[in-house]
Amino acid sequence: MDNELDGRLLALRQTVALALALSTRGNAQATDLALDILSDLRANLDNTPADSPFETPAWAVGAHDELDQITRLVQAFTGQNTDDSAA
Repeated sequence: MDNELDGRLLALRQTVALALALSTRGNAQATDLALDILSDLRANLDNTPADSPFETPAWAVGAHDELDQITRLVQAFTGQNTDDSAA
């Protein structure tokens, strides 16, 4: 089951990244905007305060990882190599 789910997540991640890259390629400003939107999604995914005594939910950690992977793929597909988006 895990392998099937991992395969589906990989396919979804690549599809989203490819769609973003193809729709923004040739326009660096559009690519930057798409990457900013991904960054905003990641930053606002879990509204838990920084000083919360509770741990980050597993779904939020997984979503952060997926958004990071999508960002890396968009950068690779569009030829942008910025390391600050993983922060």
